[in-house]
Amino acid sequence: MRSPHHAKPPTGATQLTLVGAPEAPPPHIVRTGARRRPRARLGRNDRMAERLDMVAIQAERDAAAAVMAHDDVTAREMLERAQAARRAASLLRAGPSGVRDLLAS
Repeated sequence: MRSPHHAKPPTGATQLTLVGAPEAPPPHIVRTGARRRPRARLGRNDRMAERLDMVAIQAERDAAAAVMAHDDVTAREMLERAQAARRAASLLRAGPSGVRDLLAS
């Protein structure tokens, strides 16, 4: 049970404000109304295809380095590896219905 003097604030007393009204942001901070949506999660095949693309890029870089080092055998192996990785990535992206068309080409 509360005492009677807690039920009514004394005259002239003001209540403390715990949370103020929102202020305008400083002029150097620009807020946009739209939030960026999170990128849609890629499926397993798409993630693996991206990984194979990275393998192909690295193999092409290694091939270029091998050419600069006058190592033709390694350069040829790296170019074949890049080509195989790109082909595997395209098969993954084509999916089950598009593999037949890719293999026919």
